[in-house]
Amino acid sequence: MNCRGKRATPDVSLEADPASGVSVYDSTPYYGQTGWFTVGGTSVSSPIWAARSADAAAVVNAAYVYGSSITFRDIATGNNGNPCLTGLDLVTGRGSWTG
Repeated sequence: MNCRGKRATPDVSLEADPASGVSVYDSTPYYGQTGWFTVGGTSVSSPIWAARSADAAAVVNAAYVYGSSITFRDIATGNNGNPCLTGLDLVTGRGSWTG
């Protein structure tokens, strides 16, 4: 994998599939449409992390994500060309947080 010397593994697992994502309402036209949309990926995961960190009054950095202040549920099924494994893997990172 050519990552130009950068880390290219996932940290955590969040909703990524727009077909099964979360519903959002937008009154600003998006491609000429307004109303309810189903979104996934970083359009969902970034605001989820922002809300989680604001609620916990925490700065999201490596110490927060990889430290012991978050309890994660391991995700052991699925793939992205790599298999899900027990613990940290290239598909779901540490998994999804609990609570």
